Amino acid sequence: MQKVPASEIENRVAALQALLAANGTDAAVIRQNADLFYFTGTVQDSHLIVPASGDPVLLVRRSVERAGAESPIRPVVAMNSLGDLKDVLFQACGARTPRTVGFELDVLPANTYFTYAQKIFQGLRLVDISQAVRQLRTIKSPWEIEMMRKTAEISRQVAEAVPRLLKPGITELWLNAELEAVARKAGNTGMIRLRSFNLEMGFGHILSGPNAAIPSYTDAPTGGPGLDTAFGQGAGEREIGPGEIVSVDIMVCRNGYLNDQTRNYCIGTPPPRLARAYEFVQSVHRRLRETARPGVVTGELYRTVLGWAEEAGWGKWFMGHAEPKITFVAHGIGLEVDEFPFIAEGHRLALREGMIFAFEPKVIIPGEGLAGLENTYLVTAEGVESFNTATEELVTV
Repeated sequence: MQKVPASEIENRVAALQALLAANGTDAAVIRQNADLFYFTGTVQDSHLIVPASGDPVLLVRRSVERAGAESPIRPVVAMNSLGDLKDVLFQACGARTPRTVGFELDVLPANTYFTYAQKIFQGLRLVDISQAVRQLRTIKSPWEIEMMRKTAEISRQVAEAVPRLLKPGITELWLNAELEAVARKAGNTGMIRLRSFNLEMGFGHILSGPNAAIPSYTDAPTGGPGLDTAFGQGAGEREIGPGEIVSVDIMVCRNGYLNDQTRNYCIGTPPPRLARAYEFVQSVHRRLRETARPGVVTGELYRTVLGWAEEAGWGKWFMGHAEPKITFVAHGIGLEVDEFPFIAEGHRLALREGMIFAFEPKVIIPGEGLAGLENTYLVTAEGVESFNTATEELVTV
C-alpha cells in the first residue's frame, strides 16, 4: 500500500505553520478528509491540530491504530470525547495561549461550526483558513506529480479499451460498466472527492449522440440524462448507433490523486459538423500548449480561448448551449476535482510551475451531440505537459 512520505508531510505542515504565523493565527484544526490526507497521510476519523509553532497533534476518534500506521504525524492521541479537543490544542500551543484558531470554513458543516464556536472553543476567535489551505495545495510536489502520472496510466487503459467494446446496439450504461471494470482492474479506487457543496460525480459521463447535449445540474459542460432524477447525470439506457459521436469523459483515482480525460469515438463515419468541431477542439489544445506558461493570468487565458471559439464560428455552442453557460475551460485537479487554478471568467491567478489543471474545450450542439477533448496538464517552466497519452484523434471503429 502506497504511503505518503514523511518528508512530504513535514514540508506541508511547515508551510501551513508559516502561513498561520504570517496571518496571526495561533493554531489550525484540520477536519475535512482531503485536507486531512494532505497534511497527515491518513483519513482516519480525526482532528489534526497544527500550532503556529511546535509539533502537530493527530487527535483520533477511529482508528487510532490505523492512523499511527498510516501517518508520520506524532503524537497520535486517542479522542475520548469532542471535549478533548480544546485541552489538546492548548497543550500543542505550549506556553503561548491560543487566541485565534483557524478552520476550513468553506466545507465545515454549520452545525459543527456552532458546536466548536459555542461549546468547545468559547472565548477564542474562529477564523477561516480554507483559502490558505487551498493555495498550499495548488502547487504539486514532485512526489504528487509522480502519483498523478500513475493515475493517468489508468485513463490511458480505459481509452484504449473503448474500440474493442464499442459496437452498435450496446447501451451507454453497458459501455460505462465495462469501462469502469477496466479502470478498477487497472487500480482505480472508484472514489472521487469534490469540495464544492452539492457537486457530485461518479465515474464520469459516457454519452452518445443527442444524449451528450443534454444539460444537467452539475457545474460542467456535459451532463447527460443519467438513469433517474435522483442523480440526473451520466450514462443513460440509450442504445448507441453508427454515425454518432460517443464521448468518454472519465475521472479516475489512484493513491488519492485524480486524472480527468475525455476522448471521442464513432462507429463508422462521424457526423460532418461534429467532425469539424472535433478538429477545432484539437486545435484549441495545440494552441493552449503554445500559450499557457508560468505568469499567464487564468482569466485572461479564458478570454483568449473564448476568442478562438468565436473566431472559428463555434462560440454559440462552446462549453454548452443551455443558459446559464459554463464560464470556465479548465479546473485545477489533485486530491479533489475542483482545486485551483480555474481557467475561468474573472479569475486573476497567474499560472505557476507545479500547478495541474484539466483543460476541457467542448462544442455541444443540441439534437446532435458533442465534440470534446480533455487532458490533465502540468504547468512546467517551458509551458504545459499533458499526463494523458492516449491518442487525441477522433477514433472510428
